[in-house]
Amino acid sequence: MANTNAPFGLRPVGHIAGGDVRLQEYSIASAYNTNIFQGDVVELTGTGTNVALAAAENVDNLGVFWGCRYVDSSGNQVFKNYWPADTVGTNIVALVYDDPMTMFECQTDTLAAADVGTLVDWNAGTGSTTTGVSGLYAVGSVTGTSGKGLRVKKLVPRPDNAYGAYAKAHVVFAEHIHLTGAAGAGGV
Repeated sequence: MANTNAPFGLRPVGHIAGGDVRLQEYSIASAYNTNIFQGDVVELTGTGTNVALAAAENVDNLGVFWGCRYVDSSGNQVFKNYWPADTVGTNIVALVYDDPMTMFECQTDTLAAADVGTLVDWNAGTGSTTTGVSGLYAVGSVTGTSGKGLRVKKLVPRPDNAYGAYAKAHVVFAEHIHLTGAAGAGGV
C-alpha cells in the first residue's frame, strides 16, 4: 500500500525520557504578518517572549506551535489552532511545545532505512486556513553532523506506513535553542 501524501507538520507523540509532553505559553506580536499553523516550527523574535515562524535551516528553533488565544479588536476571546496573518489583538498567547526532548511525527518527502539517524530539514509546505494544520514536511537526509534542524529517529510503526515516498517518521530537534553545542549537533 502506498503512503498518502498529506503533510500535517510536526505532531507531538512523546518524550525521549518518558516524561509528559507539555505546552508552554509564549506570545505573538499583534498584527504579525505571517500565518503560523498548528505543527509549524517557531523561533523567538528577540522581543520578549514573542514567537515567529522559523525558516528551514534555522539554528535557533524554539519548538512547535500548537495554537493560540487572544482578544480580538471587538473584545471577543478567540481560540484558534493557527495564527491568522495580520490579526490585531491583545492578550495574545501562543502555545508551543518547546522541550527539545519531545519526539514528533512528521511526513517526509521520502525515507529509506538508511536515513534513520540522519539529519533532515523541512519544507514549510502550504498550511490550511480551513483546518489550521501545517503543510510542513521533512526533506533531504544528510550524513553530516550540522546544518539541518531535525534528526530522524525511526519509521513510524503502523500498517499504513512504509519506507518510500511520503513515509511518516519520528523526529526530534537537532537544532534548538535549549540544546547545547554546535548547530545541528544536538538532538538524541
